[in-house]
Amino acid sequence: MQKISLFILILILSGCRSNQNNSESKLDTPEFWASRYSEATDIKYGDTEQQKLDIYSQGEWIGEPNYWKSDSISHNTLIYIHGGGWLGGSKDQITPFIISYLQRGWNVVNIDYRTGEGTAPQAVDDCMEAIQWIARNAKNFNIDPENVVISGESAGGHLALITGLLNSIPGSHKYYSGDSLKIKAIVNWYGITDIAGVDNFYKKQNQESDYASIWVGNPKRMDSISNAFSPVKRITSSAPPIITVHGKKDSVVPYEQAVTLHELLEKAGIRNELVSIDDGKHLGFTDKEYQYIYTRIFEFLDQ
Repeated sequence: MQKISLFILILILSGCRSNQNNSESKLDTPEFWASRYSEATDIKYGDTEQQKLDIYSQGEWIGEPNYWKSDSISHNTLIYIHGGGWLGGSKDQITPFIISYLQRGWNVVNIDYRTGEGTAPQAVDDCMEAIQWIARNAKNFNIDPENVVISGESAGGHLALITGLLNSIPGSHKYYSGDSLKIKAIVNWYGITDIAGVDNFYKKQNQESDYASIWVGNPKRMDSISNAFSPVKRITSSAPPIITVHGKKDSVVPYEQAVTLHELLEKAGIRNELVSIDDGKHLGFTDKEYQYIYTRIFEFLDQ
């Protein structure tokens, strides 16, 4: 596992260097060095053990006696949500997805949430609560509440999408914080866009590994959970811009889920982009593809 994680990290770092050379960035920050950020880990935003987050803050290590000096300016901030089919996963496993943002001078907030069989929709509630906590504590960590991007992969992609969309609809959730923190864009890595659609996908193949069904639990809840928390059901004219990365050979989250999402975004007049990878699987991209993906992501965000 360590070798695989290191390999993925090398791929993404290569993509970051390519993007620096070939794409102009409005952030215009110098090349990243490890001395420019600190990490505060396992900060509680709720009452349960899984409701924790990490915050990577920009600044510099200055040595004794104070060692660390935070920046005096607010930064663009990435909120990242890990995947794992809503049944597992951890914020400690997503470093490759955030390195390129740290390199460009962003702050990063990395969220854990409740997972497990029959726990829907706790993951959505937790991520919404975490975003509200971030809004209330933004000044303490030099987070610019007007320049926040939310991202995640797989189930984390779903959570990034649905929380970003709900925070654009006043009164949509008890932890709505759209009045105090603005989600400027969503970066969706092959996330679930239709919960019932994933359930039907697995049932048609007679597969037991139907994580959507396991997460929802009681089959009688599937329609209500899907209608309330599927991104395709919550698109409005106030939705933030969305860019999706999805491999056409993904057998875990069907590529058609991304296509449907972006057709609906187009109809609603929402700025969007679907980055389709012809031979891409679920987290299965080549070095060259990662370079292309990150170039497209940061060009989208710079707009």
